[in-house]
Amino acid sequence: MRHSYRGALAVAAALGIALSLQPVARADVLPQFGRVTILPGSGGAEPSIAADYSAGSRGQKIYVSAISPGPNLWHTYDGGQSWSQPVPFDTQGVTSGEDADVSVASDGTVYVVDLNITHSLVQQSTDHGQTFNTGSPSTPEADRPWITASGANNVYVEYHDFATETVLFCPSTDRGAVFTGCTDTFGANNTMATSNCTSNTDIGKEVRVDTTDGSLNLVFSCSTGTETTKSPPYGPVHDYYMSKSTDGGVTWNTFTMFVADNTNTKSPTLSNFWTSFAIDDAGNYYALMDGTYDDLNVATNPYHVYLLRSTDHGHTWGAPVQVDQEADGKGTHVLSDLWATAAGQLDIVWYGTTATGEPNGVCGTVASQGPCPNNEGLPDDTAPNPPGWRVSMAQTTDALDASPVFTQVPVTADFTHFGEICTNGIVCGSSDRSLLDYISVTVDCSGDAHMAFGGNPDELHGQAPQVYEADQTGGSALAPPAACGGVAVVTPEGPFIALLPATAVAAAGALLLIRRRRGRGRAALDSRA
Repeated sequence: MRHSYRGALAVAAALGIALSLQPVARADVLPQFGRVTILPGSGGAEPSIAADYSAGSRGQKIYVSAISPGPNLWHTYDGGQSWSQPVPFDTQGVTSGEDADVSVASDGTVYVVDLNITHSLVQQSTDHGQTFNTGSPSTPEADRPWITASGANNVYVEYHDFATETVLFCPSTDRGAVFTGCTDTFGANNTMATSNCTSNTDIGKEVRVDTTDGSLNLVFSCSTGTETTKSPPYGPVHDYYMSKSTDGGVTWNTFTMFVADNTNTKSPTLSNFWTSFAIDDAGNYYALMDGTYDDLNVATNPYHVYLLRSTDHGHTWGAPVQVDQEADGKGTHVLSDLWATAAGQLDIVWYGTTATGEPNGVCGTVASQGPCPNNEGLPDDTAPNPPGWRVSMAQTTDALDASPVFTQVPVTADFTHFGEICTNGIVCGSSDRSLLDYISVTVDCSGDAHMAFGGNPDELHGQAPQVYEADQTGGSALAPPAACGGVAVVTPEGPFIALLPATAVAAAGALLLIRRRRGRGRAALDSRA
């Protein structure tokens, strides 16, 4: 039964037993998405999603920020069944509205950030996203700020500096009231990262706090000066690094994650777009790369989603593992994101099409764009002609295995975009950047996935992008995040029942009977850590 642990919680509560939930084994019922909502209002794109794990929410309060065209926040208090009208924030900024992001603190406080020319403004809401304070500037000059709330008081903003191409970290220890000086996260211990990332750097999504050791961690991907010279103003991005701080962000060490092979005229591009990074509850690290090992030969090197993994807190990383699994092994896959809960348990989402080609539809430098080599631009996907783009999700409970198994399902039955998807950021040229640069996924305290993404299936007739939100409503799910709480294990079998008083045996038996009658393919709770 998909939510069998809810029944276990009810029985345990009646018996005065404290319990927690261990990772749930994947069953033979695929994750199901029965609810896809276009959020109300005037549309929007580039949405971020965040769930509230505090005791008053248990993951049912969920927030989505997006550019539409100014920064807005939507909220639901019932796990996505109903959504508010958009709530504007940063309403006084003359140049506000770009690069919005949202995060929720452990006490339920909602934090948002968006980009102004001179700074990134951080605001907080203590009434579950209905109103916001006036806010505080967090950066002196920035591109693409991401926000992370840690505990009840710490708020972190990381951003990419346009002038230096560095990644900077700005902390606040007083709930975002004051942000102290921002630090450069390029650790001097890694000269490769320092030298390769001064020409073109893509910042990864959000600072991640490793709850097993308290360290702060962020990822970024880079080009090289040589490739930028060949393809001005920005060369293709294909090398990955992670920076770690163990002193609250004062100093950083940088570790190499992946360096692409660009010999013999190969042209790898592996950041399409933005890099996503997660740490599971056991302290294992994961990052995604989207792209091709050779953009000059996409037919034999399609754009895939690749998973990078580390079991030593980001010091060393294994070889990439392909996540998407099209029937013919091809297709085109970009704009990925992931969420992790228990050890090895991930939900990974992306925009994909069964057509194989260059998603931008054009190749060459920004100043000199043209047809791709070997006619490898995407086919003409003019609506309603297939193939088009839709969002898919892959779920795994064994991401740390040598050959993990990914259960892939479509999130949307219908196509939500046709034609090109530009992954070159502000230098898209003649390509189509209407969906902007990313989608977003999280899970609730049931382990069910929730995601937000842009869509404009009727763009041909002038449709502006809309913000879509999709909720998992059945099938296998991840273990609940550790942030949702709990302290002991329940396995309602012989030894467990033997310890119960006689009056409790009937209740436990009734729970097992309900599980058999209402089972939806979810495996029983197991003890896998």
